Amino acid sequence: MSLRTVAEQAGISVGSISYRIGDRAALVSAIVDREIDLLAAVGQRWRDRLIGIDPIAAHILPDLICEWLDLAERRVSAIVTCELALLASRDAQAIPDVRILLDHGEKLWSDLLGDMPDRPGLSRRIARYCLDEQPFSLLLANHVDYRLLRHSTVRGLLREDSPSVGNYRDAWHMQLVDRLAVPAAAALGKAAEMPDGAKAVIAEHIADVIIAQGVGALSHRVVGHAAAMAASSIAHHYPTQRDILFAGVEAIYRRMRADIRASNAAVPGSGDVIRLTHDSALTALWNPDFIPFAIDMRRRRAENVHIQVAQWLDIVPGADRARVQAMVMALIGNGLRMLALGEAPASLPEAIALLS
Repeated sequence: MSLRTVAEQAGISVGSISYRIGDRAALVSAIVDREIDLLAAVGQRWRDRLIGIDPIAAHILPDLICEWLDLAERRVSAIVTCELALLASRDAQAIPDVRILLDHGEKLWSDLLGDMPDRPGLSRRIARYCLDEQPFSLLLANHVDYRLLRHSTVRGLLREDSPSVGNYRDAWHMQLVDRLAVPAAAALGKAAEMPDGAKAVIAEHIADVIIAQGVGALSHRVVGHAAAMAASSIAHHYPTQRDILFAGVEAIYRRMRADIRASNAAVPGSGDVIRLTHDSALTALWNPDFIPFAIDMRRRRAENVHIQVAQWLDIVPGADRARVQAMVMALIGNGLRMLALGEAPASLPEAIALLS
């Protein structure tokens, strides 16, 4: 988002924007202020709907969460909020008011749930789950298997205890995960083989480009510049855009798995993985080539860490994968919030305690 791009879209001059608002930083700040006002207005309408109603006692909390994620009147604002959080996660100083925007989103759930002493952890868990789920809901709202998986995950988010291994509810959740492998298959193509030689070196440079600039920046030329190689050499090893993206994604996931093995107390999803998954879903809104990657990243939430998280939740490993996936998504949302605010990441037990 440059002043020139905005001026072209608005049909005015760059000088007019500079005169009325200021530089790019001032424009971003004005956008944040606008989103805070819009969120406050929508939130008030939601509060008005629930006057005199306890959503937990009425058993309507899952409906409220899913409807909030799908609410048509806030679609543009939801995209903008996701983009602002992602931008702030790369440079927290770029959007100093992002805390106010994120806090408004959290206050909505706190207000809807009421002031009972056992509910702050629940309101945080819902708000931070929604922060992670939102870009996927924006992208996949019309995909039936995704919506069913999300309903299963939301119910898991609200459960306080878990059944034993092998129940029908868990089988249903994992069946949906497996069904989403079909539309995600185009993201994989070849098996995830470990590259070697020049391919391995290039894959690491691709990962670095994704981390620094986002998936939308990927091209043979950009990767070649990062690797100090000719674009034709990159194309020799990774001929298509999909090949480049796949190599970078797998390199980042290998780094994450190495981090997990090194420390069982790490919050699942490093900052790089958090940015990658959100960036892919947001990029897929305008570039359909990224949709299979976004689907695969959503369906695989918790795949690498479900055993560790289950243990911290006192769940038998392999049981209640929906609840484990929900908590992992809340933890990733919590991680994105901390990145956006420039805060140090919390340990897994600390983060789970915050959201419990």
